[in-house]
Amino acid sequence: MTPSPSALILAADQSEVAVLTLAIALYSAGILIGIGVGINAVNRKRRRLAIAMAIFVGVLVVAGVVVAVMSSIH
Repeated sequence: MTPSPSALILAADQSEVAVLTLAIALYSAGILIGIGVGINAVNRKRRRLAIAMAIFVGVLVVAGVVVAVMSSIH
């Protein structure tokens, strides 16, 4: 059974939503991994790695806020 042309058009429209969902999942995973590595570094007395992870998470959070503001404005 072949899908109708309207079903194919609907699936094509949903591809942007799927990419956005994947990007949000990767973004949040990056933040969570950065926090986890940072906490582990603090426990193991690895100061430089902990600072690097704090900066990494901070940059991701600021980038997320910027993207959220820009998407609400545009």
